Amino acid sequence: MYHGTEMPSFGDIWRDLQKKMGGGESLRNTNDDVERRFWKKYMNSQGQNGPDPYSARMWDEINYILGDSYYDSIIEIGPGWGNYSFNLAERCRNLTCVDMSPDTLRYIKQTGLEYGFHINTVNEKWEDYRGRSADMVFAFNCFYRMSDIEECLAKIDRCGDRFHIIGMTSGPEQEYLVDYEKILGLKVRFHRLDYIILLNVLYQNGIDCNVHMVDLTKDIKFCSLDQAVEKTSRRIISGEYSSEDLIRILKKYLKKEEDGLYHYCHHFKAAVIYW
Repeated sequence: MYHGTEMPSFGDIWRDLQKKMGGGESLRNTNDDVERRFWKKYMNSQGQNGPDPYSARMWDEINYILGDSYYDSIIEIGPGWGNYSFNLAERCRNLTCVDMSPDTLRYIKQTGLEYGFHINTVNEKWEDYRGRSADMVFAFNCFYRMSDIEECLAKIDRCGDRFHIIGMTSGPEQEYLVDYEKILGLKVRFHRLDYIILLNVLYQNGIDCNVHMVDLTKDIKFCSLDQAVEKTSRRIISGEYSSEDLIRILKKYLKKEEDGLYHYCHHFKAAVIYW
């Protein structure tokens, strides 16, 4: 941080927002066993889940930032379904994925072999990583559990010898959730952690970064209005309401298409931070 610039501790802001997150996400943030069980179940449901639909669009943007660069080694933190892992493997001689979930790493390793890549895996949290540095460190949407965000970002900086790319999806939130709060007076669990805090933590660590914003869309589908009520009400933390209250708001935003499903086109953004 530049001399004379007074700012609050964005690391403290990050931790405060983590504490305010309600619902199942808060347990995943703080309990390692809960997080591992989540990913075990998620990886076993491969038929229903898979890479995020926006990941191809994101890779186009990341690919543009990388240009013609080829690296001897890359570390990827929290690969999940491998949204970016196999594209990263094409960009380097050695890719190492670091994750606390053995099920995630097993999938990455096996699928990598099917694509012709030998991907190294390290089964531990980034906070505990003590391995070698690499030409580049890549991390996307993997910061939600990192409490000591200052040290985690500083380690990314230390472990990347040439380049660093991090990022996360951002808002705005779905309009019907905003109306649940504004019109019905309900307390709703919003995704409070945002890229701007990461950017300011890096700034306070003396790291100047570039930021590239990407516009994204996601087609959210429901089989019926009753299912929409059931799924969206999971984001409600407290307050009194009826199904009719929620349906009245949902009808403003959901559109029934020819496939018989109710669709909502969610417009949101992602930030790619690189240095």
